[in-house]
Amino acid sequence: VTSVHCYAALQQHKDEDIYFRTDHHWQPLGAYYAAEQFAKAAGVPFLELNEDNFEYHEIDDFVGSVYGFTNSASLSNDPDTLKYYIPNNDFSTYYYNTHYEDELRYPFFQKDQHGSGAYSVFMGADTKIVRVDTDVNNGRKLLVFKDSYGNAEIPFYMNSFEQIYVCDVRFFPLNAIDFIKEHGVTDVLFTMNTFSAAGGNADGIEVSRLGQGPLLDWGQD
Repeated sequence: VTSVHCYAALQQHKDEDIYFRTDHHWQPLGAYYAAEQFAKAAGVPFLELNEDNFEYHEIDDFVGSVYGFTNSASLSNDPDTLKYYIPNNDFSTYYYNTHYEDELRYPFFQKDQHGSGAYSVFMGADTKIVRVDTDVNNGRKLLVFKDSYGNAEIPFYMNSFEQIYVCDVRFFPLNAIDFIKEHGVTDVLFTMNTFSAAGGNADGIEVSRLGQGPLLDWGQD
């Protein structure tokens, strides 16, 4: 197990727009700096964030969860802009239910999201298992166990891994070890906020280790 130390990297960019003001998530830019540290630890290629490698997009008038908790007029009158980046390489995205059944091909970036739901531009929600096939032919297959913070990281790995499996720790009742073996996974990343690693959501990690569903209903994100 290799620890990936992201705090120092984020600290170096603290004057940049790496977190939202109206929502508890980080901006994709913050996720990029964290993803860069994981790529270094994993020894995989990682592309610079520029117009040659990524297509830049914005979603205006994003008022997220912090406003939802507070109903603060100062937040509603000063919304965020969600800034996200689409890799320029070829990739395909497939969605499955929590038992890895019922395959559905659908875009990774769901551009119809707006307003308070703008962060759902990444995969739409957390309750599906998602597989991303890329044009990277390096034999490296990544399994990401995450909460919603991990959603914004995934695009930055699409130039680093041949295949990516995205599983939310709250909605994965399968045996994780069997899943890793069955799909030839070479790398496993746990990426989530502190509550999910040490609070109630961490129960999902134990469920996945043992593969002893049924699926539980955790409410924190």
